[in-house]
Amino acid sequence: RRGRGRAGMDDAVASRAHPARGVDGGVGVGCAREARDVLVVLCGVPGSGKTTLARAVCAMIDAGEAVMPSKMSCVSSFEAHHVSVDAHERALRDAAGARPEDAFDAEAWKSARARARARAAELLCDEDDGDKEEDGGDGGGGGASTRRCRRRVRRVVFADDNNYYASMRWEWFQIARERGAACVCAYVVAGDDENGHIPTGGVDIARERNARRASDRVPDEAFSRARRTFEAPPTRSRLDDESSLSSSSFPTVRIDTHACDYDVAVAWASIVAAWGAAPKKLRTAEELESAREETRQNAAHAVDVRSRKAVSLAIARADASSRARVAAIVNDARRELVARVRKAKSADELEALERAFYARVDA
Repeated sequence: RRGRGRAGMDDAVASRAHPARGVDGGVGVGCAREARDVLVVLCGVPGSGKTTLARAVCAMIDAGEAVMPSKMSCVSSFEAHHVSVDAHERALRDAAGARPEDAFDAEAWKSARARARARAAELLCDEDDGDKEEDGGDGGGGGASTRRCRRRVRRVVFADDNNYYASMRWEWFQIARERGAACVCAYVVAGDDENGHIPTGGVDIARERNARRASDRVPDEAFSRARRTFEAPPTRSRLDDESSLSSSSFPTVRIDTHACDYDVAVAWASIVAAWGAAPKKLRTAEELESAREETRQNAAHAVDVRSRKAVSLAIARADASSRARVAAIVNDARRELVARVRKAKSADELEALERAFYARVDA
């Protein structure tokens, strides 16, 4: 069954809908457990290969070459959309007449992230928004009415950003939860560091890739900040608890774009394998506040650990005559940061606080 894709403002144009090919080549209708749509939250340092991966998968689906594992052979058709924060930020800066060499615009970045989130929410299907269908009794439903999404095409939506904070990924996770979609985090790396340390995997290779970019090159200072503040997601194959409030509970696959056996089709298959049920929706204000509080506590702990390391490095770099003064300054800055992080209400606010802290420490 073929449908029609829809072009949008995204970095990659939405692909046309194509029949899904299961491992047996069959095409069916209706899946018992998997959510209709999936939001793939990309994360990784700049240059790790996130955008290249998203574009390649979209192209593969557009060409009708995406092979689905047997559990998905019941899909009738599907389409992919690439929602790029960079693309939205570029459009905002171009509209404002900004030049590529102009300084980072925090407001444009925040607006771009908000627009990208809104676009993803628009694309994902909420089962509660569907048409109401009456069961006349021959379907085994006893005459009960059900809701089904108006759209008969499954959508794969890539949320393309560095997403280096867990709280940033939590915001995407909330969109998937509210729209009744599955959520899979794709942690993209470009090999491991020399010591095999995964959380900052392939930093040197990613840095080289970033330096070779003809456009959208991330400044060295911003790259270093993304590296040292990156909160690597824990790898897990599935959503263990659909009622979990934490973004750390959703499936995460690690994709190494520098591996000798790297293959887009295999990467796509790992994402599909993690595509499961949608997380339980938050129905009450208490549930939502509990989820936010858990995220704030996790963020505060992560910032506390990172800031302690930054303070130690700053003191170690200082000469003996100024070490005591530097220690007092950076420790005061760290205490202020941790106190304010506990009250932060968004990932954007958290990013701004940590950016200001590192500016003080580096100075």
